[in-house]
Amino acid sequence: MDKIKHKLIPVLFFISTVAVSQIHAQTQTQFNHLAIVVKDLQQSKDFYAKALGFKPIEDPTGNPLIDWMGNSRGQQIHMLQGDMSAIQLTKSFHLSLAVEALMPIINRLKEHQIPYESWEGEAGKVTIRPDGVRQIYIQDPNGYWIEINDDWK
Repeated sequence: MDKIKHKLIPVLFFISTVAVSQIHAQTQTQFNHLAIVVKDLQQSKDFYAKALGFKPIEDPTGNPLIDWMGNSRGQQIHMLQGDMSAIQLTKSFHLSLAVEALMPIINRLKEHQIPYESWEGEAGKVTIRPDGVRQIYIQDPNGYWIEINDDWK
């Protein structure tokens, strides 16, 4: 009987490991999209294309007041044209995007005359976090804050 137990222990360990890994795999998440209300769809699409390189993607809703844009990593912004009067925007509520290097994005912003600032609000300045990550902040045409940092993974 002890020989059978010793043979079963590795089999039971394997089965429990597979079961735990399946449960873990089912609970992992990945960022998919951010939906925002915008004043003007075209103006917002132009901004996200020029400033951040997002491109229009298929919008399965068929609603003329909604547009979807995505980046090269499959992350999306869904823009819904509507009333923004009840939305309160502060820098603390922001979308954060990571880039491999900050200077190319800063040059792109300058090229399109899009102002950027540090967390403290200093125009044209970069914030360096205690962990060494560099970040800047911009606002889209609707007032939404966007952090761009070099915490690329």
